[in-house]
Amino acid sequence: MLFTLTDLKQKEIVDTNTGVILGRADDIRFDSKTANVESVIIYGRPKLFGFLGRDGDLSVKFENITLIGKDAILVTSSETIELDDRKPRALSDKKREESREI
Repeated sequence: MLFTLTDLKQKEIVDTNTGVILGRADDIRFDSKTANVESVIIYGRPKLFGFLGRDGDLSVKFENITLIGKDAILVTSSETIELDDRKPRALSDKKREESREI
């Protein structure tokens, strides 16, 4: 099944380990040499309508996506990466739950 970036942007990304909704796919990162998708990027949530900035962006490796369904993207991952000025670092489970829990 083929999907466009617009199709992916309409789906929520759910971590199947914790049941937490991480957000919606906002962008993708791909390798220009192989044209393979490397990861899906989720932009951080705005703070006070964006006046106080926003949370850090999250990156989910494409190989950690287990299912792309009609309404959601299911991710099984022990590690989600928070992007901070393009320098990836691991996002702790506690911080992930606090920032993304609904």
